[in-house]
Amino acid sequence: MLNRRHIRTLVIQSAYSNSIELIDSKSLKTYISNSSSTSLDLLYCMIDLIKEINIHFNNLESKKFSCSFISKNPYFFFFNKLNPKSFKRNNIINWDLNLNYIIELQENLIILNKKYIDSNSEDNLGFFIDAYSNVIAQSNLLHDFFEDQNINWVNDLPYINSFILNNIEKVDIQNPDSFNLPSLFDYQDEIKFGQELLNQVVTEYDSLKDHLSGRTPNWESDRIARIDYVILITSTAELLYFPSIPTKVTLNEYIEIAKEFSSPSSGKFINGVIDNIVKDLTNEGLIVKKGRGLIS
Repeated sequence: MLNRRHIRTLVIQSAYSNSIELIDSKSLKTYISNSSSTSLDLLYCMIDLIKEINIHFNNLESKKFSCSFISKNPYFFFFNKLNPKSFKRNNIINWDLNLNYIIELQENLIILNKKYIDSNSEDNLGFFIDAYSNVIAQSNLLHDFFEDQNINWVNDLPYINSFILNNIEKVDIQNPDSFNLPSLFDYQDEIKFGQELLNQVVTEYDSLKDHLSGRTPNWESDRIARIDYVILITSTAELLYFPSIPTKVTLNEYIEIAKEFSSPSSGKFINGVIDNIVKDLTNEGLIVKKGRGLIS
């Protein structure tokens, strides 16, 4: 769930939202870890939501009303059997007190249920994926609610949704342990990478700015969108100080991040600038990749 791209976005968020000069060493050590913990909180909040949706529709069941693709769906019920790993959660949502968000999903879930019944489908997994992807994950009200709970959750949601959908397709519904519930311990390598990357961005900030100077054709630094500038700073740090990461990987990752988090034209802009930086710094002997298949 906490893959390298997710960690890169956490580093960019930190550099974007804080004054680089004011980030102290203690914050450097804890920021990525705390942000990663917050991401896991969202995962468990989403799991709690799925459980509550299943309970809610079971409570609605009667002779006159049935939404069997939820109330009797083994994939919805599966989440009630999960045993979360023990770790301190800083963000817990009591869905009993926020039932209106489930009620807001109710009508669309009932419509989807009818669609499956009318088609004589018995595809419980397909219904779960359809309901999660096209109803739960698409709810603007729920999206805004998560943003109010924690501003960073907006960026975490796509990773959390992908994690749940990818894993539910692989589970043995008779075995709760077949759904891998992560803890921070599972992502120590990713967290360490993020801490090292953020440390390089902060400690080498002035030097990284110098590397960008003159390499953004027709653009002065104060005319570049701030988020694009931070993406360029962070990608340059990775190119220079992480010799085991292939240049192409860095290039592709930050182009995709720019497309997702900045303007529609940012991906093309970032691509052109980083490409120039790579060529120039490689010629100057400043980008040196080491390891099997990486020597340059």
